[in-house]
Amino acid sequence: MSTETSREAAETPGRGTDAECEHVLARVHEFLDHEVDTATGDEIRAHLSECEPCLDRFDVEQAVKSLVRRCCGNDKAPAHLRVSIMTKIQVTRETF
Repeated sequence: MSTETSREAAETPGRGTDAECEHVLARVHEFLDHEVDTATGDEIRAHLSECEPCLDRFDVEQAVKSLVRRCCGNDKAPAHLRVSIMTKIQVTRETF
């Protein structure tokens, strides 16, 4: 993609800049899980209201999350898996 084409894409109405889109899409799962602070959530909501491509991606991620919750929401991990994961987390923490 040429610099001119890249600049046009970043300035197209209904689309944010590449940097804004990258920021929003990198945080979309945290946003869906309500794991961002209020200011970040407001920024993401504002961007999604102005950027159709990011809103489309957000809608897909939200649909997938909803489908997984509906199909697997009552499944619980086996106890041995939980113990294994917690052990690995502890070992990792001790190395830092």
